[in-house]
Amino acid sequence: MTFRPSFTATAIGSLPHRDAEEACALTLRHLTEAPAWPQLPRRDFRENMYAQYSEGLPGVVVDPAGRRVFCDTGRDLLAEMEEVLRAYLEDDLEWAAVSEDYASGLYALRRRVAAEGRRYPLLKGQVTGPVSFGLAVLDRGKRPILYDDQMAEVMVKLLNLKARWMEGFLRNTGACEEVLIFLDEPYLVSVGSALVSVGRDQVVDSIRGCVEGLGCLTGAHCCGNTDWTLLFRAGLDVVSFDAYGYMDSLALYPEELNRFLEGGGILAWGLVPNTAAVDGEEVEDLVRRFEEGVTLLASRGVDEDLLRERVMITPSCGLEGVSEERAERAYRLAAEVSAALRGKTAGDSSEENA
Repeated sequence: MTFRPSFTATAIGSLPHRDAEEACALTLRHLTEAPAWPQLPRRDFRENMYAQYSEGLPGVVVDPAGRRVFCDTGRDLLAEMEEVLRAYLEDDLEWAAVSEDYASGLYALRRRVAAEGRRYPLLKGQVTGPVSFGLAVLDRGKRPILYDDQMAEVMVKLLNLKARWMEGFLRNTGACEEVLIFLDEPYLVSVGSALVSVGRDQVVDSIRGCVEGLGCLTGAHCCGNTDWTLLFRAGLDVVSFDAYGYMDSLALYPEELNRFLEGGGILAWGLVPNTAAVDGEEVEDLVRRFEEGVTLLASRGVDEDLLRERVMITPSCGLEGVSEERAERAYRLAAEVSAALRGKTAGDSSEENA
C-alpha cells in the first residue's frame, strides 16, 4: 500500500442534495484529496443504500411508493441465482454495474473529474455491507435474507461484483492515484444482541467475501457501538468509526486496535457530527476531541505515534439527514480539521528537530 493517510479528509458518502451536479461541486470544493462520490437518497428512493446495490439480486422488488426493498421468494429464483454465480465465476463485472438511475452522483462525479482534468490522491466509493444489506432486505415471509444460506451466499457474491465493478469505474476515470472502497455497515451495532442472530465468524467471512479480489484499498464504516474486532479481523485497510459520539467503544479493544495499526491499518475518525450539532462546532473543538481520543487510546496501550500517523478525517456518518447548508459545513469542517491536524503535526516535528 503506497497511500499515506496523513489526516486526509473524505466522507461517508450520502448528502441531502437532489441535484447530482451540485452535490459533486460541493464534494470537490472541500474534499480536495479524497472525494467520495455522493449518494442522494432524497433525489430518488433507488439511491437508498439498500436499493442502490439491489440490481441483479434474485427476486428483488424495489418499491419506491412503499419505500422498501424486498425479495419475492415466493417464486422460483434458481435461474436468477445461477446468473449471479455465472457472473461471479466469469468475472463479468459489467453485468453487475450500478446504473445511473441508482447512482446519479457516481456518474456525475465521473463527468466532472473528466472535465476538470486533475488527478486526486484518492477517489472513494462505497457499497452497502453484507450484514446490513442482508438484515435490511427481507424475503416474502419478512425474514432477513442473511438467514437464508443460499440467498446470503448469492448476496455476498453480488456485492463483491459491485465493489469490484466500482473500483474499475473509479480507476477508469483516470483521475486518481488510488481507489478506496468502503462497506457501510450500520447494522453491526446490533450484532451480538438478542435481536440479531448472526455469528461472529459469519460477519467476518461475509465482509471478507465482499472485498475479495479488489485491488484497491478497502474499508468499512459503522456509526455506533460494535465489536470492532470483527472489522479488524476482516482484512480491511481502513476502519471508520464515529469518533464524535462513540470514542469510548473503540477504547474497549486496545490490543486488537494496536495490532491493526501495526499491520498498516488506518483509522478514519468521524470527528464532525452529522446532525444539527455541527452548527456549534469549530475546528479547534474538533481538534481537541481528536487529542482527547488519542490520549484515551494511548492510555490503554495503543501506540500514540501510530494513532497520529494512520489517520483519516470524516463526518461521523452520512449527511442525508441534514440540510444542504449543514452538509457543506460538515465537509468544510472535515477539510479544515484535516489541515489543522496536519499543520500541528508538522509543527511538532519541527520543534523536535530544532
